[in-house]
Amino acid sequence: MMLIDSSAWVEYLRDTGSRACDEVDRLYRADPSVVAVTEPVIMELLAGATSERAFAQLSTLTDGLRLLPVDAARDYHAAAVAYRAVRATGGTVRKLLDCLIAAVAVRTGATVAHRDRDFDVLAAAMVDLRVRSLL
Repeated sequence: MMLIDSSAWVEYLRDTGSRACDEVDRLYRADPSVVAVTEPVIMELLAGATSERAFAQLSTLTDGLRLLPVDAARDYHAAAVAYRAVRATGGTVRKLLDCLIAAVAVRTGATVAHRDRDFDVLAAAMVDLRVRSLL
C-alpha cells in the first residue's frame, strides 16, 4: 500500500511531468486500491484548492481513495516521538503534519511516496518507516 503525500499529489494534479507526477499516475492507473491517503493529506489538498470547482473535484478524488485514518490515541503520540527522535540526531522536521503522516504509515504498514525531504529525515530516525522519495 502506498500512502501518497500531498507533495506528490500536487505534482500529479498539476501534471508537471515530474518523477512524482509519473509515479502517482502509474500507481493510480495500475491499481487504485493500493493508493491511499490520510486525513492530513486530504486537508492539505483541499486547503490548496484554488476555486470551488477545484475543491469539489479534489473532494471527489479523495473520497474515492483508500483512507488510512488517523488513530488519535496512537498516532499523535507516535508523531511526537518521531519529531523528538529527529531532533535528538540534530535533524529538523519542517512540518509537524509530516510526523503525523509518517506515524500513520508506520502503524498501517504503508510506504510514503513523497516529494518532501522531511520524510527522508524521518525515515532515518524511524526504523519502521518506509518511504519512496520522488524528489
